[in-house]
Amino acid sequence: MPERMRRATALSLDFRLWGLALLVAGGCAAGDGDPLTSAAPQPAGETCFELPKGTQLPRFGTNGKTLVLSYVKRDTTPRTELRTRSFADRKWSEPDTLAAGENWFVNWADFPSVVPVGDAYFFHYLAYAGAGTYDYDIRYGAGGREAGILHQDGVAAEHGFLSTAPLPNGSLQLTWLDGRFTKTGEPAGIDDHGHRVSGGAMSLRTATLDASGAVTARTELDHRVCDCCNTTTVAAGNQLMVAYRNRTEDEIRDIYYVTNGGSGWSEPRPVHTDNWEVTGCPVNGPALAANESGSIAVAWYTAAEGVPRIRFARFNGTAFEAPLLIDDREPLGRVDLKMGSDGTAYLLGLASTDDPDRAAITLWTIGPDGTVAHRVLAETAAARSSGFPRLALEGGELLYSYTVVDEDAPFVRICTLPLTPLL
Repeated sequence: MPERMRRATALSLDFRLWGLALLVAGGCAAGDGDPLTSAAPQPAGETCFELPKGTQLPRFGTNGKTLVLSYVKRDTTPRTELRTRSFADRKWSEPDTLAAGENWFVNWADFPSVVPVGDAYFFHYLAYAGAGTYDYDIRYGAGGREAGILHQDGVAAEHGFLSTAPLPNGSLQLTWLDGRFTKTGEPAGIDDHGHRVSGGAMSLRTATLDASGAVTARTELDHRVCDCCNTTTVAAGNQLMVAYRNRTEDEIRDIYYVTNGGSGWSEPRPVHTDNWEVTGCPVNGPALAANESGSIAVAWYTAAEGVPRIRFARFNGTAFEAPLLIDDREPLGRVDLKMGSDGTAYLLGLASTDDPDRAAITLWTIGPDGTVAHRVLAETAAARSSGFPRLALEGGELLYSYTVVDEDAPFVRICTLPLTPLL
């Protein structure tokens, strides 16, 4: 196994807490203690802004009409605030604070989200529910107010890595990792990830939230999945799809997916048989993207046979086609994916550099004919503290954001990139 892979895996498996706060970007001014400042001069056509020090972990959310950016803000007190801003006319609104507390769990890979639902917001964050390091609930709100605990199993265990997809009827599909079965039976010890090993494995669950905030159709999708890789959910026409990292009894952790075309959820199927055997969670899940015509694609990281790779595949309506190899030069992964109306896919991820402590935030453009081009957007730390760069596609422009960790305190940078030079 390459040295970079050993180091990246060790960092990923070392899934400890760390502080957080987040981002927002855009137009010109911002208030409420989160002023936006212009970054250093950028390449032609690209505009970047920065949030104050102490902000981290960007996340975009959209219902197909409104784009928002959420972030958590924390100062020197234990209090943490979840904030959001909406994007319109190439400017970001003033921030709204949706929730705040002192017992939140926020991690470099598992952090809050905000998504527009109707005329208001759905939001989620993680809050401790027991004495264990990973005993926390998914708490959510809708309509700008707290609503409760999403999973409702009453078990103090790990619940997180939530993803969402807006539905045509204005509802929202929610998917998450659920640890209710990990506390059954007698404990057998601690695994490489630092989790308590007991009678059951992490499961994958989904539910539907309507515009009023009511949650229905809570359903288990897979009874045994990887403990701490992000999930991803999309809706394309009348079809729902969820992708995630599976976990077999033999510790094969490949990317699987399930679909629902209106008659119920399918059985889990592999996107591709990478046959990656790893005895701990790599904290590196897949990314799905869909466009208005119903096209779907997926990108993911694997290190099968000790070779780190980023792969990409399109869905043909029945199954995923043979994958394209995007990067096999020891990438770190942490992918995000968006798809244009013409079928062009935009894949964001972390590639390696000559410096093992640095990573290149890279954008790969994948045409409908399979043509792949790439562009390095920025460099960041290879450590987990740099988090997951995020990507949005809005009004003929790409927006990307990432955490800068080179200073005495982290801060978020947000950039807007016209699509024209990329096509």
